Amino acid sequence: MPSNNGYQPLINSHQASSSYSSSSSSSSHRIYRPRFLDEICSDGTAAPSLKLGDKVVWISDDGPEYGVVKWLGKLPDVGNEWMAGVDFVNPIGSGTGLYHEYQLFQTRMNHASLVPIAGLIRANDYIGNHINNNTSSSSSKNNDTILMPPLKPKRTKKTETSKFYTNEFYHNNLNKDSMNNNDNLEKHSKFSDNIGHHSSSTIDYISTDLAELNFTNNVIQPKILSSDADFDKSSPSKSNEYPTFGLHNSSRSITNSCNRTEEFVNNKNNFDKMECDQRKINVPSPKKINNGITIEENQESSEDDELFEIGSVVEVGINSASYHGVIRWLGFLKNDIDYRIDSIRKSNKRFKDVVAGIELEDEIAGLTDGTLNGRRYFDCSINKAYFVPLNECSKDSRFYHSSAACVENGSSLLNEKQYDSSHFGSIDCPTVLGDITPLTTADLHRLCGKNRGIQGHHNSCYLDATLFAMFSFSSIFDSLLYRPKRSNDIQEYNEVQRILKEEIVNPLRSNLYVRADRVMHLRQLLEKISSVRGLTSEEKDPEEFINLLLNEILKTDPFLKLSSGLESLFYQLFLEKDENLQLPNVQQLFDQSFLASDIKLREVPSCLMIQMPRFGRDFKMYPKIVPSLNLDITNVLDNSPRQCIICGELAQFECKDCFGKFGDGLDSIAFCMICMEKTHSTHKKRIKHKTIRLNVPMEFTMLQNHTNIPRVTMELFAVLCIETSHYVSFVKCGTEPDSPWCFFDSMADRKGEQNGYNIPEVVEFPDLKWWMNEDGQNFLQKNRDDKLIPELAKRFFSDAYICFYSSEASHYR
Repeated sequence: MPSNNGYQPLINSHQASSSYSSSSSSSSHRIYRPRFLDEICSDGTAAPSLKLGDKVVWISDDGPEYGVVKWLGKLPDVGNEWMAGVDFVNPIGSGTGLYHEYQLFQTRMNHASLVPIAGLIRANDYIGNHINNNTSSSSSKNNDTILMPPLKPKRTKKTETSKFYTNEFYHNNLNKDSMNNNDNLEKHSKFSDNIGHHSSSTIDYISTDLAELNFTNNVIQPKILSSDADFDKSSPSKSNEYPTFGLHNSSRSITNSCNRTEEFVNNKNNFDKMECDQRKINVPSPKKINNGITIEENQESSEDDELFEIGSVVEVGINSASYHGVIRWLGFLKNDIDYRIDSIRKSNKRFKDVVAGIELEDEIAGLTDGTLNGRRYFDCSINKAYFVPLNECSKDSRFYHSSAACVENGSSLLNEKQYDSSHFGSIDCPTVLGDITPLTTADLHRLCGKNRGIQGHHNSCYLDATLFAMFSFSSIFDSLLYRPKRSNDIQEYNEVQRILKEEIVNPLRSNLYVRADRVMHLRQLLEKISSVRGLTSEEKDPEEFINLLLNEILKTDPFLKLSSGLESLFYQLFLEKDENLQLPNVQQLFDQSFLASDIKLREVPSCLMIQMPRFGRDFKMYPKIVPSLNLDITNVLDNSPRQCIICGELAQFECKDCFGKFGDGLDSIAFCMICMEKTHSTHKKRIKHKTIRLNVPMEFTMLQNHTNIPRVTMELFAVLCIETSHYVSFVKCGTEPDSPWCFFDSMADRKGEQNGYNIPEVVEFPDLKWWMNEDGQNFLQKNRDDKLIPELAKRFFSDAYICFYSSEASHYR
């Protein structure tokens, strides 16, 4: 980090003084370089009102922006005005502190700006008086303090619209009067080659009256507080010591996790609750020691600093052993004013009082179910809730590795640091606990639009489209989210189930958006514990992912139980191409496939996933296939009553040689005794047909004259499609026959290039009903050229890969 005290001027003071004696003087030999604080003050010039390290506030069009002064001096293209190089909390700049070829100070990308000193306010002046007044009024109260769970903040929308320009002072006639007027603060400029302000897209902003300053990776960060003020009143902590949470840097006691010294302060004016919920906090990479406990190294922030948030999987040391768990709650236990305002990082000082409530994977006797001293902070199973300072947490070593150790086949595997949420845009994606029901038709208007659905990243479309189809509007697969772990399940069963439910399915259903790093958690874990390689980076097929998740990891019961004794999750359509079929539908292909395979279903499946007849991702047996909205499976069920194709009575025989002779599909091969005799015994060709006697349930045989023969049908609820190795999905938005449909693409758009991110999108498909009726089918028959067919309809009929069907009975299992 550059230091003004150690700055050696490129020219002596006399030259600098003569060169910069006036902002209006001109000289062909003027050296356009910045002048540093020490250089300017060396001749007795009065120092500016601000000092290096001061916490400051700059008032933007959208409210206060917080930062720390990292450089003071004057710039040749501004004149005699004192300028401050500010390291801002939010990325409202456009560089790292470089002015022309001079590195004035160092920040993270887009956090550096140069601002006239007159346009800045000290943070203490901005909020300090208010805080100090409240502190003095509350300091005389009882010192018995309690730990309170954070309140959920109220959210509003904030759009950053102000822009700053680089390397030029756009407010050319900025005078001292206007600079001293707070009403004109927004006119002040920030500039340099790499210093400025980007306008950004709409972001979530927690509305508040006050802000708490903390820091992340050597950059302060505003901690927004809830505006609610109806808290319990207690006195502030007078101690600067950190609260005790066990034996630090040594074997930790379980008892101390349940009986901790708790410090928390409530006052009258919004500074009484420190909220960390659904926010990210950086803590230094801990140093492992032999007994399994982690301690913090006293060093500068580095690229290895770890980012934790609600839902992060972590590792902690307890009684000389490593335990793994998930952060369920984050919060502060202190209200020390110096700590809040003045303890913003000073090169080697850390924000240490953040406390994490962790749900451990394994039970430990003496722990709770999410409560501490009678107060509840989150919900979990008994003996699993553990509260610990956040800086004693480390990433779960089981599946987070450094990039240096994760090189495979010449390329680095993806690691957690690369999947910081900042790499995927500004949209929040908090973990959602509890049980969330699927979306309904009424949710469709909210779901449609960009940044909806599941965000794609690194060849994840096969997984994104599949998960959206399985869980967005359907509950068919919800049993995967709730089945308790059995003795024969893998060790990581609960963690896979938790990530799937709380980081993907629940956010999708409640917030309509799942960020790519959440999906990456699942991909990383599956790659670690499964036999499938390349799940975090390579292209895969949906059936490969479904087989891995449902069969190998979660061990769900197979949906298809065949008369041959085999069981399966999918049904692949195997058949010879029928040249007479120009526009086949799934019902026709389904009947032909079962006819050729000589097998039947032993029971009605709760879900039927049918793979279309295509080989690989390119070759298709038929250029277009119509996904039948309803699939009749009556004739493929073993021991199920069927109807005679001739008279409609209970069928007792089946003749496959008669397929298509008396009707369409598998209905045409079922006959009662009388009709079988009439159609076969006297016919020269049919007399040689091979017939099979059907097994009809005795109960139905007795009641056949008193009841109708039932038809067993299944409804289409999703279609996975593929085009040029990219998967998308169509999903039915409701359970009614006329429910609308939507189209989902996890990579519909993109912001940025190599270091950018994908933008998922959901759009309604309102014309599907027309395309499925007679007029639409005739149009498809007559117009073979895909260019004449709208994009969504073309993809629905030309690119179908897997059709998902559900039965009504599945809703009652």
